[in-house]
Amino acid sequence: MKLWKIINIVRCKSNIIIYARFCFCGFGGENMKKSLLLVLFVAGLVLISGCIGGVKEKAVEEAKEKAESMIESHTMTQTHTESQGESESSYATWTTPWDAYNPISIGSEGYHITYIKYTFMVKTPEGERSYEVIKQRGYVKAHIYSDDNGKKDLGEYNLFAYYGKITPLNDPDMKGSLEYLILIKERTKDSDSYFLTPFPDFGAMMSGTTAVIEASYGGNYFYWSNPASIGKYSELPYTEGDLNTLMGAIPGTAFQGWTVMVSSAVWRGLEDHDLSKPDEYSFSFMGMGYSYKVSPDGTVTFDGKSFMVSNVEWSWAIGNVRGQGKARIAPALPVPVESEGTFSQMGGESYYSKISVEEMKFSKEFEGINVGIEHTTSPGESTGTDTQTGTQTETSTPKLSDNWKLGWDASKSISINGKEYLVKEVTFNVDYKLSGGEEKHFVITKGYREEELNGRSVYLLYAKVEISGESYEYRVYVEPGYLDEYTSGTLWIPSVYDLINGPDFVKVEITGPSCHYSIDEEGNIEGDMSCGMISEDFQKYNMVWSYPTGFYGGIYGDVLTYVTLTENGNGYTVEAGDSVAIGGMTFDTYKVTWNGLVQGGFAQGNGETVVAPELPFPVEVEASLTIPGAGGLYVHARLVDLKLEPID
Repeated sequence: MKLWKIINIVRCKSNIIIYARFCFCGFGGENMKKSLLLVLFVAGLVLISGCIGGVKEKAVEEAKEKAESMIESHTMTQTHTESQGESESSYATWTTPWDAYNPISIGSEGYHITYIKYTFMVKTPEGERSYEVIKQRGYVKAHIYSDDNGKKDLGEYNLFAYYGKITPLNDPDMKGSLEYLILIKERTKDSDSYFLTPFPDFGAMMSGTTAVIEASYGGNYFYWSNPASIGKYSELPYTEGDLNTLMGAIPGTAFQGWTVMVSSAVWRGLEDHDLSKPDEYSFSFMGMGYSYKVSPDGTVTFDGKSFMVSNVEWSWAIGNVRGQGKARIAPALPVPVESEGTFSQMGGESYYSKISVEEMKFSKEFEGINVGIEHTTSPGESTGTDTQTGTQTETSTPKLSDNWKLGWDASKSISINGKEYLVKEVTFNVDYKLSGGEEKHFVITKGYREEELNGRSVYLLYAKVEISGESYEYRVYVEPGYLDEYTSGTLWIPSVYDLINGPDFVKVEITGPSCHYSIDEEGNIEGDMSCGMISEDFQKYNMVWSYPTGFYGGIYGDVLTYVTLTENGNGYTVEAGDSVAIGGMTFDTYKVTWNGLVQGGFAQGNGETVVAPELPFPVEVEASLTIPGAGGLYVHARLVDLKLEPID
């Protein structure tokens, strides 16, 4: 029987594409829930690559495949170029557009697009909508704030900025321009995903290292600052205003129209095709037939640099559904100079859309920029480094035990220095605090032993929590055949929820300072069902560790799956830690620093996990989990004692 309420929220590692579930119970009200659902809706529509993978859910995998088909290719061309522009060569190709991460080739050197301005229009049976879009990116210096019974200034930091201003030219539902600024610790391929789109940079907002989100729209203002992004995990986020300021601005029709356009197989038919010569040809993709006409048309100039362009006309048909369009394409640029036409996804609903680029600026390296809304920023300094998802860096590490990869599973004996041991008991010191809530310290001891219950041989699984001068005991009796279901993970995590809600128990008993509760395998209940809940905030803490979804299968599960202690990469950094003395033994440790986020990008996790290679669970976890506009949760758990039983 489930004693307490579960609310599961999905988390995804930004840089290494992993899924796991966290639980935030009671964070935010109805407006916040609507905003979070809208973020999920938007992310599903635009289908960027990044927050996908792990628990191989079918819908997630399909989204990943579609996202990768849209933006995985970079747009470096095979043209030969001269000093301040391009000269036509015998072969010029254009790959899948919308990639803002990889540099373009100008004058045989790589340049990044740092600024773009264009108009975008989409037409559906419901009407026509059009927008002016301005995007800019580069470095700024900005202050980070925390909520410490008020606004606390943590100092100025050099951050990467994504600025945008989306102005409706014809949209009766928009209440003026949406202006936003998103600051992150470091630029990544994922954070660049939305830079060329006519929407806020959700890829940066879902980066896992988002430091600041600021937005102004319709006379409203929103500001969120996350200290955990800069490694200050124990400082809780600071918020002003309403998240709906950012989420409710642009209608879903615009998202849909853009998505249908950029994901169209029309572009696939242009990949690797020579656009430097006149040509007419056909292309077939998944039952849809496309016909093309290519006509080279001189050059176009942006930021003083010239690019060879071609006019491309196309038509397509699937069954009785037909469409046509045209574009002016510079093979060296990742976005069409101009494009208009009717687009349909596999013969589904069709959209007419049009894009016209008015201005672009380029730079070999990202530089400091002047952007801001209400909070002051100043131009930052280029760090000269960008993070590419999956980059690996080897470190020097001796041969290590693989026990740490067991991931809380101590159901079998472990080998330490050539001897076999069974884990019988663990003790953790834990600190946690919540935005607007309590800050608590407690000690939790968990273990198991053989006992008799009403003449039956059983195992007693126990947890003892000492908090605020009070003591609570949680006792779960199980048949010997079900012991492994607990000792393989649930028993050892520093929480009680999953222990007392585990499978196939004979009896559960909970005893508090002035309460008692029990339930047996027949469903007979005695006492107070709320006994042992301690507080609402303690329940939220428990949910963070929920097996096998929270820190058990989430953050630490990610560490097990994607981290080796001999390499940095996949979004993690690993370094040698201090030696620790636990249970009469001394262990060398390794610290894994990570960042992550919730599916759809509305919650972010940052922290450090310390592992001892010989032990099947971490010796320390320090983490901050935050939802923009809805507060945060800080957790610090340290393994302080361990009882091992030697076996022959």
